[in-house]
Amino acid sequence: TLYPASFMKPDTTIIGHQDVVNIPLQSEKTTGEAELGIIIGRKCKNVPRKDWLAVVTGFTCIIDITAEDILRQNPRYLTLAKSFDTFFSLGPHLVTPDEIEDIAQLKVATVINGQRHAENVVSNMTFPPDYLVAFNSEVMTLLPGDIISTGTPRAVQLKDGDVIECQISGFPYLKNPVHDLKR
Repeated sequence: TLYPASFMKPDTTIIGHQDVVNIPLQSEKTTGEAELGIIIGRKCKNVPRKDWLAVVTGFTCIIDITAEDILRQNPRYLTLAKSFDTFFSLGPHLVTPDEIEDIAQLKVATVINGQRHAENVVSNMTFPPDYLVAFNSEVMTLLPGDIISTGTPRAVQLKDGDVIECQISGFPYLKNPVHDLKR
């Protein structure tokens, strides 16, 4: 059985549109990746794949940040490498399911300083959104406001002064400046 990589992020990782992503003192290689975020709208458990949208209140742009050099030391450091303050940006808006014609055809792109570095459509993801909602609801009870990130086309290394964006077709873009705390 193939399982999606799963981890939880503390509330202190959460930032919004135009907030600064801080590269921590402990990391020499920090990466960012654009992802589609699924926002759960009601308490649920064991959701069948066919019913996944019934528990979703909406979608948003996500920028997931990782201290890649820490993660490469040991895969057990996944949660540590993703839990630094400012490592989870989301927004700037919630897009409801009825506003999206075809979720599978949404394009998700990671953009650094105006240059597109990685792009793909949701239908090419290893684990589609319906599977992720069903899978996670089998493992744990999902609550309103829980956010499931769907994965990324590819992570891109960040440096001081960069501006990272999550661009999803039809969504307002999410943008964050980057600051290296070692500077």
